[in-house]
Amino acid sequence: MKHVIIFGGTGMLAGATKWLTENAEHIFIVGRNKHRLERLRPEHVKNNFQLVTLDYRDNKALKEFLQRTIQTYGPVDLVVSWIHSVAPDAIPIIFGELQDQKQRWRLVHIKGSSHDLSAITDEITVPKNCLYCDVQLGFKIEGSVSRWLTHEEISNGVISSIYYNKRKTVIGTLHPWSKRP
Repeated sequence: MKHVIIFGGTGMLAGATKWLTENAEHIFIVGRNKHRLERLRPEHVKNNFQLVTLDYRDNKALKEFLQRTIQTYGPVDLVVSWIHSVAPDAIPIIFGELQDQKQRWRLVHIKGSSHDLSAITDEITVPKNCLYCDVQLGFKIEGSVSRWLTHEEISNGVISSIYYNKRKTVIGTLHPWSKRP
């Protein structure tokens, strides 16, 4: 992986973000909160590692960031995105800015919801040059009790999806939805 962009990698995805920083040539970690981004800074800062404070709800700023990074570092190989429903235009903007790349690229799209199963399972239209990897976050049932996924379970599932190039990954279970915590 040469050029990687991660959206939403500061919280529950911090483990996956750390793994990516060790396995990518150049990585941008994009987040809305500068303080949370700074917690990801490795002890030995590599030249390939950049933290970008950006509110991806700002469509113009998102487009400008993508254009600038492609112009400076070349085509994007991988986008890891855990962009919540507060930014409904973000994924279409990412698709729009990367659809003209000559080389194929991957989008690992992480989706989770505590309320709406359709927010996790809905399918989207993907550009021809994109390999879309759908990561659906569910919950765990242990005996008669259910619980949400841990940060480690989420990160490990995302890493597995990236490493094995999985088209669809369900971390935990989505059924029966009525049993979620």
